[in-house]
Amino acid sequence: MSRATAVERYVAGLECTQGAGAGEPLAVLPWERSFLRGALADGVQVAGLTVARGAGKTTFTAAIACAALDGPLAVPRGEVVIAASSFDQAKIGLRHVMAFMETRADLRDRSRWRTADSQNAGFIEDRATGSRVRCIASDPRRAHGLAPCLILADEPAQWPESTADRMYAALVTSLGKIPGSRMFALGTRPATPGHFFARLLDGGADYAQLHTAPDGAPITEPETWRAANPSLSIMPALEAAIRAEAEDAARDPSLLPQFEALRLNRGTPDTAESLLADAATWTAAEGEAERAGAHVMGVDMGGSVSWSAAAAYWPDSGRLEALAVTGDSPALDEKATRDGVDPALYRGLHRSGELVTAPGRVPPASALFGEAIDRWGVPALIVCDRWRLGEVADALAGARLAVPVETRGQGWKDGGEDVRRFRRALLRGRVTPARSGLLTHAISETRTAADPAGNEKLTKRRGVRSREDAAVAAVMAVAAGERSRAFPVVKLRSVAVA
Repeated sequence: MSRATAVERYVAGLECTQGAGAGEPLAVLPWERSFLRGALADGVQVAGLTVARGAGKTTFTAAIACAALDGPLAVPRGEVVIAASSFDQAKIGLRHVMAFMETRADLRDRSRWRTADSQNAGFIEDRATGSRVRCIASDPRRAHGLAPCLILADEPAQWPESTADRMYAALVTSLGKIPGSRMFALGTRPATPGHFFARLLDGGADYAQLHTAPDGAPITEPETWRAANPSLSIMPALEAAIRAEAEDAARDPSLLPQFEALRLNRGTPDTAESLLADAATWTAAEGEAERAGAHVMGVDMGGSVSWSAAAAYWPDSGRLEALAVTGDSPALDEKATRDGVDPALYRGLHRSGELVTAPGRVPPASALFGEAIDRWGVPALIVCDRWRLGEVADALAGARLAVPVETRGQGWKDGGEDVRRFRRALLRGRVTPARSGLLTHAISETRTAADPAGNEKLTKRRGVRSREDAAVAAVMAVAAGERSRAFPVVKLRSVAVA
């Protein structure tokens, strides 16, 4: 029996531990079988595999690690190293390995294993044979001295650019210490051809397997998606998600780079900057919906040079409005010059009532809330970040308003979820912005940054002092309103004045 066939049979004896197939035997798909045969062939030391996001690569990687811990690839005191961009990311693969071990009756005896899953250590080791799986971050300073029988390099395109080459060098030079040791690099394609993983895929590895959509292939065609994601035929939920993302990307060009990079596997940038929404998408969504039902208020508190802004979103009708407050010192024309815009823009927003001035350089939170409640009434929920949160609480207490306040971070976690919900609601017709010079300008100025995993957050335009305050408030308001749709237990209701 060949080594690849033995591993394939071992993997098929594991049980799926999560998702729709939980509890069922783990399927070995044709693309996985091809990789095992190529990567485990005689004379192969370094192998590369690239597939689009969502294909089940992490599960497949963990199953290979199991085969080197307890299966046909195991050797006495042999070490499998899972290397990822961060220690926490590497532990995801390790936890899959631990979960697989729990599904096997002959491996369920915990006294057989030594394990560690803490902030500083992550491994599972067979006490009898000494073979183990260990996870590490892509830090070359900590990679020297390794003597692995197998290295699993997870998502190399996400490794820090400044240290990726040195980390690869440290790993690949450790292979000669154990006879028959190998390295498998698995992940989405890097954006730059000079990246070590790109070089491996382009002939530098002993074996390379690429699943990527052809350049120019239509993004809405299932065949295009399957070229990059060979698991699609058995993952209907994934196909539905990709279909919806493809339709969104076809309507909004700002979403296209991320879709091409992660779903079509045409290259994953370390960081991509794009519009929150393009002008055509925003203009098509504008209209005059009624103020129906309770509303959510998003709040972005400013400082000495930024504005404070509020946005109101009525989930029942989709209406979205916004206003901004700034200090009257310095004057609007001076602010416009400082921000690099035509002073006529700020004067026009002030005349229309969308931009309100208050005494001083930094207007108090009470000025923003007073103006917002005069226009829209008391909200069912206020959503804001943590900047000037104490002042927000004081302003509400001073106005005797018993309104719940939800705080949201602006990083990858909260910010990423809010951007996704906002865009989805906008593209699917659930947001109808009132025609507004303030919102239109803010949306045009607002950018998002994407990490290699596809998470997005709002970001400042590089080298530009931009006025995205109202857009930040709008994103938080719409996202909170959309969450109220997803979780009926928090259905919005009107809030009484205390």
